[in-house]
Amino acid sequence: MGRIENMPFNTKAIIVAILIFITVPFGLKWYYNKTHPRYVPLPPREEKTITIIPGWNLRQVADYLVKENVASTTEVVYAVVGRPAFNYKAFKKEAPDLALDLPVLRDKPDSVSYEGYLAPETYRIYKDTNLADVIKKLVAQRDTQFTGTMYADIKSSGRSLHEVLTMASILEEEVKDDADRAKVADILWRRLQKDWALQVDSSVHYAIDKTGNVFTTQKERQVDSLWNTYKFPGLPPSPICNPGLPSIMAAIYPEKNEYWYFLSGKDGKMYFAKTLEEHNRNKKYL
Repeated sequence: MGRIENMPFNTKAIIVAILIFITVPFGLKWYYNKTHPRYVPLPPREEKTITIIPGWNLRQVADYLVKENVASTTEVVYAVVGRPAFNYKAFKKEAPDLALDLPVLRDKPDSVSYEGYLAPETYRIYKDTNLADVIKKLVAQRDTQFTGTMYADIKSSGRSLHEVLTMASILEEEVKDDADRAKVADILWRRLQKDWALQVDSSVHYAIDKTGNVFTTQKERQVDSLWNTYKFPGLPPSPICNPGLPSIMAAIYPEKNEYWYFLSGKDGKMYFAKTLEEHNRNKKYL
């Protein structure tokens, strides 16, 4: 009694069907799990924020990237972006090449660093990102700052984009007020047209790596560097810092005026002069 052998055939069939119905799905699930290992997603890559300040030069950028653990040493940074105030061609060396095909780099000489081509901005990067990729991100951002109209206006001015960036870097260091930058840009472009030496202290600071005091001594102005605009007429071979967009716009679109001289007073105000005599009188504001 009660043994399955004694059960009617139909009852046996029902029981077998129920057992199959219960066990087959579990068997299939076991087989699937065995042949299809469970996907375990990788943990998300950690990110961090870095900020490049307008007016920072390569030395300051390199120091900052080391501080933020993006690079191990400043020399490692220079190996990627090039050395500041250094003419590679004069020493028969090759400057670093990021191998980027960007419009912003088409006028850049291959004898100098990427000074001026790193866009000041706040960036989100992966903590484990390669240094070269970080630098490329900064250069790519600089490329986005130039519109087709800006390129056309630079071309119509007869200047190269590299020259514009170099002028913009001087404006960034010499003039703190955006409204005054366009006036100073016109003065400096006209000086260049007349083959005057620009004689801006900021270029000497860059050449000798001087910080702090905005002025230079007579001895410092004699430094034998192409970035010394007291000793060598014309623009420096490359920018002296990484300028912000307002300085770039001022370099492209100078404001016409009749001044030839300018200086920044202790009160932070810019004093302009049409003659050297007037300029000398303005020195009382220094």
